[in-house]
Amino acid sequence: MATGRRGRPRSTAVDWAVEQATLDLLASAGYHGLTIEAVAARAGVGRPTVYRRWPTKDDLVVDVLSRAVPVMADPDTGDALRDLEVLAAGVLERLVAAGVGPVVLAVLGAAIDRPELASRLAERYLSPRLGVLSEVITRGVRAGQIRDDLDVEVVRDLVLGPLVYRVLLTGRVWNREERTAAMAAVRLAIAAPGAAAPAPPVTGPPRRRRPASSPS
Repeated sequence: MATGRRGRPRSTAVDWAVEQATLDLLASAGYHGLTIEAVAARAGVGRPTVYRRWPTKDDLVVDVLSRAVPVMADPDTGDALRDLEVLAAGVLERLVAAGVGPVVLAVLGAAIDRPELASRLAERYLSPRLGVLSEVITRGVRAGQIRDDLDVEVVRDLVLGPLVYRVLLTGRVWNREERTAAMAAVRLAIAAPGAAAPAPPVTGPPRRRRPASSPS
């Protein structure tokens, strides 16, 4: 039986070069200063190579940001307040590790007067990431761990705002003590009565404990 003709497989090396060139140019020239021509030149590829993968500038920018800061998995530890702290710390660490804080800020700023870019960012970048937080918050409300008189978006902003604000606007990174203090304040603000006891400092996803060895 005849099979359909397959296209040429995409090159991972080319994708990486284009993505890095895009991040570099967004950081140095901003969204408005970025062009497909400049990206292609910096990546050492032809313009058709870029256009075959990303038909428009907005496609390129949103896809590159999405790859640079992947969606985090729901920790689901049984403590929604703890889960929110893990997620917030993870977002912060990924923004810093990828060095894309200023880039995200530049693109979000450009989206203010570009409805099409704003729509794509909301659909492909913001919604998947904020959706994980929303699921945790909803679960926490149902479990009696998070106040039920607060809107989900309000809780989300309270959790992310203190940590992300400094990175995006100043480039400064919270140290562990500052992060712990900020999240303790957020916990007190959003926790349901009786559920506000502070959790241990969050340094990343919780690790599984090894079973205790039995006495010989």
